[in-house]
Amino acid sequence: MRGLRGVVVTSAAALLVASGAGSAGASSVDSVPPVVSATGLSEGQVVGRSQQVGPAWTDDVGVVKVEVLVGETVTRTYQPAPVTGKVLLSPPKSSNGTDVDVTVRAYDAAGNSGAATTRVHVDLDPPTAVVTPPLESFIGGVVTIAATGLPADVAKITLWDESTARYVATTTSAPWTLTWDTTGLPTGGRWVQFAVYDRVQNFQLYRGFYAVDNTKPEIRVEFPTVQDRITKVTTLETLILEDSPIERVEWWVDGTLRATGRSFTWDTKGENRTATLEVRAYDEAGNNASHTSKVVLDNAGPVITSITPGNRALVRGGTFRTTVQAHDGSGIRDAYLYGAYSVEGSPYTVDASAGRDGLRTVTWIVTDRLGNAARMSRTVVVDNTRPTLKITKAPKNAAKVRGTVKVTASASDRNGIGRVELLVNGKVIAKDVEAGYSFSINTKKYGKKIKVQLRAYDKAGNATVTATRTWRR
Repeated sequence: MRGLRGVVVTSAAALLVASGAGSAGASSVDSVPPVVSATGLSEGQVVGRSQQVGPAWTDDVGVVKVEVLVGETVTRTYQPAPVTGKVLLSPPKSSNGTDVDVTVRAYDAAGNSGAATTRVHVDLDPPTAVVTPPLESFIGGVVTIAATGLPADVAKITLWDESTARYVATTTSAPWTLTWDTTGLPTGGRWVQFAVYDRVQNFQLYRGFYAVDNTKPEIRVEFPTVQDRITKVTTLETLILEDSPIERVEWWVDGTLRATGRSFTWDTKGENRTATLEVRAYDEAGNNASHTSKVVLDNAGPVITSITPGNRALVRGGTFRTTVQAHDGSGIRDAYLYGAYSVEGSPYTVDASAGRDGLRTVTWIVTDRLGNAARMSRTVVVDNTRPTLKITKAPKNAAKVRGTVKVTASASDRNGIGRVELLVNGKVIAKDVEAGYSFSINTKKYGKKIKVQLRAYDKAGNATVTATRTWRR
């Protein structure tokens, strides 16, 4: 029979005859040994640490005991003989990697025995594997686990989920990948066990846990000054909330990948426009999320709409008040009057030093919250010189008057006369704004003693008053 290296038969009755025992009662002695026609193994077969084999034996009376031998060592004894016809082959560790004879020996009740032997190769080495992602990694969603570094005789790999006490994935062929759908599983550690089997059922167990995470990252972009607005060369940072570590962050501008990493230095190249920024984050569990926003590239200073006083305005005094008004989409940080100081809140007003008479230029520099600046200048005329005023026709001081009296005057100023006023008894009773200044006084309206003065104002507001003339009526 194929796979049978030798058959050994021992008969107790034959030994009796050879020893000269009488023939009386010989017919009642069982002298026929069992026949083992197969060991259940084939020549050169590879066997592992433990497997059931199915030998074949027969006997005219019946087999009562079966032994399994590896070499000369009995490794298993079955008495009575197994009714299933199956025996367990467990080669000793010392036989690993060698060729050995496996013998199955059967005995009948009379002590007769028969045997068969097959030479096999012993492989007791469990298969090894490297799984990716490795245990203690973060996983999420539908995860593909790859096994590499496998021996050539690997036959099966299983993945057991200890939390649900069930197999969640099995593979029996290359490329030796296991697919596990973790969708819906709660976040947290998940204890699992990988079992790697070879063709002779040697196996290796790998036990550990995976950190399950099915939560997408939450992304927020940190702008250094103004949300969603940048200028010049600006570095943006991400704040990402996540259960598992972030594996990769991508920065996309107008559909083009510009950078990877937690921060992005954006050179706006002096542009003034709106760009689309998308930040994509991928965690180690395989979850990903994106955040899209419109970002204003602002490299322009504020728009200055007005400065007071107006251009070529007349000012007087040691100081004069100047104000600037401006607007900017990024907000105004401050307004600075050149040579004076800055104002951080509206209204942007400064009391500026007037200086000497003549032209005085004031320059406002307005800066937005991104640091972009705009400037505008105004020239004013400083005038602290009083106008000249002279009465050209009027009754003299201490004169006696009656009826209506005429008074005329001349006035001049390099920046122009604003008005000339007539004061009677300290009160303004008339004004004239045209040169050739002339007034009429009805003396009947006033008392016996009339005090008269003229006062001239230039266009800057400087004033000159004549000496008082007292008339009598």
